[in-house]
Amino acid sequence: DEIGEVGERAVTVAQVALRWLLEKEGVSSVIIGARTIEQLDDNLGCTRFSLSPDHLRRLDEVSKVPLAFPHDFVEMTKQNVL
Repeated sequence: DEIGEVGERAVTVAQVALRWLLEKEGVSSVIIGARTIEQLDDNLGCTRFSLSPDHLRRLDEVSKVPLAFPHDFVEMTKQNVL
């Protein structure tokens, strides 16, 4: 849904997803899986725009993966100690 909201800017969901990955710290390249020239052209469209800090924050927020054991246990332990 968040990608769709960003997509209101006349860009595709794939372009937003690729742009978001390219803007993440520590990501130096993104592997695309285009099978047709049209898909390749669409994917390369991610280089023609940038995402606002608000869009990046919202996309980061909705894509956050909850940490499982042992990370959740460590966090719970830290909260109980403090």
